[in-house]
Amino acid sequence: MMVSQDETEKGAWQPNQLAAARQQINQIDEQLVDLLTQRFEAVIQVNQAKQTAHIPVMDQGREDQVLDRVAQSDPNPATRAYMQDIFKTIMKNSRAYQAQLKKDDH
Repeated sequence: MMVSQDETEKGAWQPNQLAAARQQINQIDEQLVDLLTQRFEAVIQVNQAKQTAHIPVMDQGREDQVLDRVAQSDPNPATRAYMQDIFKTIMKNSRAYQAQLKKDDH
């Protein structure tokens, strides 16, 4: 079935648009993995500094600062809560990784 020009202008579903959007998401996901890899490398440094200073892994004040910064950085009020939820998960996994590093050191 051919889609007429009128249907396309009205926003009829276009399979090629879906494929293009998914390809864009795949590229962004690759960038996110690269950035998260860098973040986990920084977590190693944070963990070492915390162990040297005998500071606990959990720092609620710091996590609150991160969440505030994330909310302020997101230009879309509709996605701020979702963005903060993603960062809560990132920080939860960072804490778990720090705990694993600490366990592996002993």
